[in-house]
Amino acid sequence: MKLTYFQLEAHLAKHLASLYLISGDELLLKQDAIQWIRKTAKNAGYSERIRLSPETGAEGERLYSMLYSTSLLAEKRLLELDFRESTPNKITGKILQEYAEKPLSDTILLMDIGKVDAKLAKSTWIKAFEKSGVVVTIWPIPHEQLPQWILKRAHKYKLQFNPDAAHLLADYVEGNLMAAAQTIEKLYLLKPEKPVDIQLIQTILTNESRFTIFDFIDSLIAGEKSRTLHILNNLKEDGTEPVLILWGITRELRLLADYAKQIQQGCTYEQLFQKLRIYSRRQMPIRNFLSKFTVADCYRLLTHAAEIDKIAKGAVLGNVFECLQLFCLRTSDKY
Repeated sequence: MKLTYFQLEAHLAKHLASLYLISGDELLLKQDAIQWIRKTAKNAGYSERIRLSPETGAEGERLYSMLYSTSLLAEKRLLELDFRESTPNKITGKILQEYAEKPLSDTILLMDIGKVDAKLAKSTWIKAFEKSGVVVTIWPIPHEQLPQWILKRAHKYKLQFNPDAAHLLADYVEGNLMAAAQTIEKLYLLKPEKPVDIQLIQTILTNESRFTIFDFIDSLIAGEKSRTLHILNNLKEDGTEPVLILWGITRELRLLADYAKQIQQGCTYEQLFQKLRIYSRRQMPIRNFLSKFTVADCYRLLTHAAEIDKIAKGAVLGNVFECLQLFCLRTSDKY
């Protein structure tokens, strides 16, 4: 059986299978799925939990021994296999296939694996899991579904969200589910007496700083080098997450690229500001920016920001705030 992340909770409320395969790279959603299975298994009497990571050489032997050994206390077991960093080899795959065809009644096998490519999806052991158990492929949540996910997660914390607040948070985190989840947890600790609105979201996201991300962006596009670096340093000292600063940068650059295209196509600044309801205090900085930066410049800056985002997320080594400082300097050099 194949299920999505969104179908798994409902499935577990009615049924508990002997085999589960959870695949994908979206860490938070995988943690959710695994926790749901653990909780359901525990409630069903599977009190012993064992987690096994493969080791080179003895992997097949250890796996076989673990699968077919019995609990010393004659308890039902939840056996978790951590294959996030490796793929089952031929021997391991054969053991998994044979076990999936005849799973033990006192054991639930939960397998955690990375992305399953087209070749791996055709392997006999995965086909055996699909036939006898449940295969859940975790995909990133599309942007248009993210507000609904935020509302659902907030509901678990007994938080009421205004829809526009959920949309603002979705825009801020731009697909970073961990950042969204952390913000919801902060809101839960605040125990707001009324539904979460836009103002509260902005307060949380800017960490109640003396300067906000919005101040930083306004200063950046205005070309105010010293002030921009000063605000960036304050945001760093106040503990503002770099990913939120980068969200502000990339969101603004995409908007500015769109504005530049419309100006190129003959739209006047007055028409642009009126059509998009741009506040008067932002009109002059936008004019100044677009007089110096082209659409191509905006996309080059977006590429630079994407490189910094990799550092912020740990995919590339580097000092994220030093890179942000360099980004500010390069941007202001055109002024």
